[in-house]
Amino acid sequence: MEKRWTNKNVDLALLTARIGDFFKERDFEAMKGETAAGYQILAEDSPSFRLSGCVSVAIEGKPDDFIVKLELFKRGKKRSFTPILLTTMLLGGYFLKTKLRSEEDWMRFEKEFWRYLDNLMLY
Repeated sequence: MEKRWTNKNVDLALLTARIGDFFKERDFEAMKGETAAGYQILAEDSPSFRLSGCVSVAIEGKPDDFIVKLELFKRGKKRSFTPILLTTMLLGGYFLKTKLRSEEDWMRFEKEFWRYLDNLMLY
């Protein structure tokens, strides 16, 4: 998902730092960096949000016209040599529960993130 802000004249480096604070408050392991188009934050492994992947936030544009993109890059499935039927019967419920929990946490995370960002833009 992405949102665009215009006519705000925001210091994008400071915005990136504030978004980094958001991740820190929620115990994510996060890395910030500059890209050719702006800034990017990659975060994962939060005990508060059991996401099956890495969260990416990209901030691109100019201070008075910029976009914030939020994505979840899911971890790839690893191939196993365990028979599929056996795995499905024994572990299918566990994997389904984990997947549903991750999707639920992602929706909760998205909601918190955009609320936090909207509040930042009010100032």
